[in-house]
Amino acid sequence: MDSIGAKRGWGGDAASQGSNGVNERVLSTLLNEMDGVEERTSVFVIGCTNQPQAIDDALLRPGRLDQLIYVGYPTLQDRVDIISTIGHHIPLPIGSEAITMLAKMTVGFSPADISTLFREAAVLALRRDISSKVVEMNDIVQVIQEMKSSVQDRIAKDDARSLDGNDVTVPDQYRRFQQER
Repeated sequence: MDSIGAKRGWGGDAASQGSNGVNERVLSTLLNEMDGVEERTSVFVIGCTNQPQAIDDALLRPGRLDQLIYVGYPTLQDRVDIISTIGHHIPLPIGSEAITMLAKMTVGFSPADISTLFREAAVLALRRDISSKVVEMNDIVQVIQEMKSSVQDRIAKDDARSLDGNDVTVPDQYRRFQQER
């Protein structure tokens, strides 16, 4: 939604005015079409974004996108399940204690991040020893340390927990969406 429903004037320096004109026309057309959907039955408009601050306020008015749902990052138990599932496809020499430890080390990682983590660890294991049959814990920890910097902004800066008990804080923008609906 942030690409076709971007705020008017979003990023609006003089050099990008040409593209903003196109974006504003697309947004205007989208809003007009959504207003006409009320007359039709069984029509649903579904959109997603990872940049809710970039969506034009007109899209968020009642009658357009009525339900705003935050899909958060996986909880500790979710990450344990994800790592266990990935362990069936990538040879990991780890037990349940190690899986829980890895889940705790991956706070703020999305499921895609976790999948990437194990693929990168497998490549690292093969670089270390081309005949390697398993991904060692050292390989996984090394990749986690490299990936941590890219996910740090998703992790709670203090000990506060999100409203749903997740160990990753719900961003204020989404919390506001949840409260307004």
